[in-house]
Amino acid sequence: MATHLIAGDSAILLPEQAHHLRNVLRLSAGDAVELFDGEGHRYSGVVEQLGPEVRIGRIVKHHSIGGPPPQLVVAAGLIKQDRFEWMLEKATELGVDEFVLLTTRRSNIRIPEDRLVARLQRWHRITREAARQCGRTGVPTIRRPIDAAAFFGMESASACAKFFFLEGAGEQLAPRLGGCRRAILCIGPEGGWDTDEVAAARQAGFEVCGLGSRMLRAETAALAAVAVFQFLLAGHAPGLAPAADPGPV
Repeated sequence: MATHLIAGDSAILLPEQAHHLRNVLRLSAGDAVELFDGEGHRYSGVVEQLGPEVRIGRIVKHHSIGGPPPQLVVAAGLIKQDRFEWMLEKATELGVDEFVLLTTRRSNIRIPEDRLVARLQRWHRITREAARQCGRTGVPTIRRPIDAAAFFGMESASACAKFFFLEGAGEQLAPRLGGCRRAILCIGPEGGWDTDEVAAARQAGFEVCGLGSRMLRAETAALAAVAVFQFLLAGHAPGLAPAADPGPV
């Protein structure tokens, strides 16, 4: 739901959302609902009208307690469409805030420009549905594909925490966020990273690390990295605590 659909203390749902409420959740007039606007805000309300048009009334906005967690970015090499879309869905459920699509030297996956808009629209639908399914208040951003070396160069001066996953790397993921409010997890394609890309990542300040001894598919590696990072960030590992909140990002 977008904030512009709220007028005062009521809202009219979009057709897709109305269908979900009527035919999937099977709610009735008078039932309580929660609404999310995709921008990090949560609302509660009551179904007042249930027909071709669904109206939610008595809407109340709820404010989060405490500051936001660090923003989590997955920068991933492009892989086959079905596997990539599965990764998008599951990583959204695990709390990723932004996806950066990387074109790399050892991957032949390229998206023609005339198909890119439709593909991005499809991916936004996937992440929006995944966010709704797991009760997230925000929907991840999906960036247009960018050359990996160019991306590393753009991030070379950033103050965020940056982690580059490399098969066979001796150091395992053990992030120390300090005061960073943004963390990047960089995952390669099925063919792995080119040596020049590894060098460019190191030069840009990425911490090179691994995910254990097993050889993982690219989409599995992305989810494993996100899950481990979220676990560590939650304070379940010694020496790691969420960064102090300096205010809005």
